[in-house]
Amino acid sequence: MRIAQIVYKVDNLSSAVSEAKKKGYCVEYGGEKNPYNAFIYFENGPFIELMQNTGVPGFVKVLFKIFRMKGFANRFETWDNASHGPLGIGIEVEDEKIDRIRNFLKAKGIASYKVPVLRKDVNGEKNTCYALFPENVSMPFYVTKYVHELKRDNTNHPNGVKCVKCADICIEDPEYEIVNKLFQEMDLFSDLGGTLVKKKGVFQLQMNKEN
Repeated sequence: MRIAQIVYKVDNLSSAVSEAKKKGYCVEYGGEKNPYNAFIYFENGPFIELMQNTGVPGFVKVLFKIFRMKGFANRFETWDNASHGPLGIGIEVEDEKIDRIRNFLKAKGIASYKVPVLRKDVNGEKNTCYALFPENVSMPFYVTKYVHELKRDNTNHPNGVKCVKCADICIEDPEYEIVNKLFQEMDLFSDLGGTLVKKKGVFQLQMNKEN
């Protein structure tokens, strides 16, 4: 188990990518045409996703609502309408734990949605996994390992940053107590690459630089 994905909302993707490059990061757009996100990869640990929007078309959100997935549509609408800043944390779990996590949340009265995720990079390479999105947007989401976990070449950042050293997952009550119990029961604290803290916010990062 580990923090695998850190999502940061930006108002303008092109400007955000330019700013990240000025700060010494190598950045890869999520798509060749009309990208809505971009990625900062590291040799180890989680990657950072700069997201202007979710890329989910409006008509798809309408379909979600029609097929009794209103909470799922609302999560993406909330992300699309969010202000610039920390947005979400994705935690990688084994395939068999996805349904266990969903059942745990259901017992706490929290709906969640398990969906296949397909990503295609600028080279056209496809990658798939499953994701579980709690209806409550203040909670982390969960992803299985990508079928083809490629070693990235663009991880030698000019600023010397090697990885995300630690990520504090920030959650307020009452969600904190639920997530803390979930992490304990599912043994998600092991090799998490971060800590769970009772605090307003989404996450705080510590970056590891070369000496």
